[in-house]
Amino acid sequence: MRDTNSSTDLAILGAGAAGMMAALCAARRGLSVMLFDPHFSHPNNLSVSGGLFPAAGSRLQAAAGVADQPRRWLDDLRLFAGESVNERIAPAIAESLPRLVEFLVDQCAAPIRFLPDVAGPGHSVTRFHSVEPASGRGLHAWLRQAIQETPAIECIADMPIGPVTPTASGISLESAASEYRVRARHLLLAGGGFGGNPAMVARFIPEMTGALHSGAATNDGSVITLATQWGAALAGMDGYQGQGHANPGGKTRLGMSLPTMGAVMLNRDGLRFVREDLGPSALAAHVLAQPGQVALEIFDQHIEAQLGNHSAYLDARAAGHIVAADTVSELASLTGVPVARIEQALRDTARYAAGIDTDPLGRRGFARIMHSPYRASWVTGSLAHTQGGVVTDECARVLDAQDRVIPFLYAAGGCAAGLSGHGGDGYLPGNGLAQSFGLAWLAVSAMVGA
Repeated sequence: MRDTNSSTDLAILGAGAAGMMAALCAARRGLSVMLFDPHFSHPNNLSVSGGLFPAAGSRLQAAAGVADQPRRWLDDLRLFAGESVNERIAPAIAESLPRLVEFLVDQCAAPIRFLPDVAGPGHSVTRFHSVEPASGRGLHAWLRQAIQETPAIECIADMPIGPVTPTASGISLESAASEYRVRARHLLLAGGGFGGNPAMVARFIPEMTGALHSGAATNDGSVITLATQWGAALAGMDGYQGQGHANPGGKTRLGMSLPTMGAVMLNRDGLRFVREDLGPSALAAHVLAQPGQVALEIFDQHIEAQLGNHSAYLDARAAGHIVAADTVSELASLTGVPVARIEQALRDTARYAAGIDTDPLGRRGFARIMHSPYRASWVTGSLAHTQGGVVTDECARVLDAQDRVIPFLYAAGGCAAGLSGHGGDGYLPGNGLAQSFGLAWLAVSAMVGA
């Protein structure tokens, strides 16, 4: 057993995006950190994500000639998500993200880049940041290496966590098998949501019951349940990030940018059924409502040539999910979609792109008229991750049902209430990492009084 007098400034439950970012921020600000994750060796949501986060007004974005500021991102979020925006945290997160980018680049030598070629539905300018090529897998690998190389961070990996108990001066943690017992001044809950818990999905998000779950299987809601045992309030439990560009099977996806470049979607009968630029989260339910719960996403070689920095698409192509066809007839033969319907859809959308007609489905942006050779891929809708969870204030402190701060307790990431959304409609691309990184930064800032 670990020394019963062992102590740390900050204990973190969960080594995903929020947990690792908080650990790194805390250690760089002089705190001792113990990072606990019973699923450390398993994929988490960061590692299977696109790895994109917005940082409106960052120095990197400005250097690329893009004028932006936190307020503009906040305006985009409010326009996109309406009254579902979590105003408790959104303004503070908007201000924190460009500061976090500077911290990562200047103090941690992180390979963070501004991505001028990655647009997102609902964003009025390009503002995504990540590693290059953009990849949750790559961002996860860098963060994991950074925490393992930081002496002030001790990682307790792959050990089941036992009792976690509030005390008069902090939090007491011990393992299920008594390998350790630790006292912490602060505890950050940084576990995942509940997308991998079918019973919780059925209870809180019935519209996604039985849907493909493309997030991490370890998102079982256990950290949310732990918080409620201490009196934490919950909010936004019906909110989720859907994925309308997932390849059947859930291992790969095309990414969100194809519609912004001109791609269109047809169902098995060859009919367009939705404005494709709706946003990847809201799109999921529309795809699932089609025959066979699938759609054919069609684009061309010109669009594909712009996807070299899109790791999600590159993974899908490597997995064999991209169909290449020199003609519409060949595309119809390879996919089984009626050739006349594909031809009609391409003629119609060419007229919309040229401004000759207006799309009856309401899509306003058609980036270009597509030409052969063509590319296509079958996609379905999936549940990427849930957005509901523990209520926090603007400093990431956990609140009870009376809006009172629960002492010593913070939350960030999938177990915390997200930035916006009821259902999948209010999820602005990038919200997941924006909340995870932003609340992690804000929590540590509150702990050190910055």
